[in-house]
Amino acid sequence: MSGSTAPQVAANAPETGASVRVSLLLFASVAEAAGERRREICVAEGTTARGLFEQLEADIPALAGRADHVSFARNQQFVPPDTVLADGDELAVIPPVSGGA
Repeated sequence: MSGSTAPQVAANAPETGASVRVSLLLFASVAEAAGERRREICVAEGTTARGLFEQLEADIPALAGRADHVSFARNQQFVPPDTVLADGDELAVIPPVSGGA
């Protein structure tokens, strides 16, 4: 897992224009596929939760095809995928879980 705390710029983020910094938290199988549980990332202003995850998929091929199968929580509140992110947000990416007896 990455120990770096410097923000990473998403591959599709514009070189100019406003950007927002987001603390990304990855859980369970998503964290395993990414090889990390936390990442600081800068994305273009107006990026949605799903848009950020799609950019992450482009950076980490092991995550490809998961955007339709994860849930998002912004600042500890579940949100729809089209929620626009703001500077300083924490976005948790939660894959489906099963269990119980």
